[in-house]
Amino acid sequence: MQDLIGDGWEWTSSVFAGLPGFTTYIPGYEGYSADFFDGKHYVLKGGSWATADALVRPSFRNWFQAHYPYVFAKFRCVTD
Repeated sequence: MQDLIGDGWEWTSSVFAGLPGFTTYIPGYEGYSADFFDGKHYVLKGGSWATADALVRPSFRNWFQAHYPYVFAKFRCVTD
C-alpha cells in the first residue's frame, strides 16, 4: 500500500471539518483549513504528485468541492 501514497488524492464522502483537538499545522496559515469548514467541502486523503513531500502521508487531509477541476484525485472501490 505504501507505494500508492502520493499517486493522487483519495476521494471520500466525509464533510471536511476539524477533528477533536484541532489546531493549525503550519504557523502563519491559521485559516488554511478552518476557512473550509463550511459544509461544502469534502475530505481528500493522502496527496498527489503536486503535494509537498513533507505533507504526503496516508493521514493527511485536504478538501475539495466536486466542481474543482484541479484536484489530482483518484478513487478506490471497496466492498465488504
